[in-house]
Amino acid sequence: MKKQVSVGLDNFMEALAKEMAKVETDPAGYIEANHPPAVGNPITLGDLVLDPDTWAKRQVSHATNAASDWLARSLKPRKVPSKAALDANDKRIDKLQKSLTDKKWEGAMAKVDEDLRLKTIEKRGASAFSSGVSDREEKITNVVKDLQPRVMALKKTLDSMPEKTDAEREAKMIAAKRGMQAIGLSRRK
Repeated sequence: MKKQVSVGLDNFMEALAKEMAKVETDPAGYIEANHPPAVGNPITLGDLVLDPDTWAKRQVSHATNAASDWLARSLKPRKVPSKAALDANDKRIDKLQKSLTDKKWEGAMAKVDEDLRLKTIEKRGASAFSSGVSDREEKITNVVKDLQPRVMALKKTLDSMPEKTDAEREAKMIAAKRGMQAIGLSRRK
């Protein structure tokens, strides 16, 4: 049996990069090699990471079941979306330099009719949200199929970290955050 190398916050990204390289080379093989059979009561033990089809179906199901909540939140947002967009203007400067110089974006946002926006949402109703998610089930499944081995690599790397002390558990939490960020970057390549 291979000795598992201890991973700390200082070498976490290096260890995750090694696992992610294996995922990039052979995602299906990585899943097969790193999906050990559950040891213990098979009724109460689940998979290390859900299989892509189950994961995607669960996302679609949860999202479509949340349609009424989406409608309620959309009709009563915490912030006025057009104002929130204007407040985020600094984030857009580099990509929209010409638009900012000409003040096109600010002019367009100032003309947003909030009453019309709310009427449109009410007219479409909750079914617009759930049907939109359902219609994209194949896209969601494809994303999850790409994401699942990467999450498995992260989980495997995190599981090799010690967690006896508060400091070790804190380092593991930071590593998990950094790992998810690394997965996001790897998917954008």
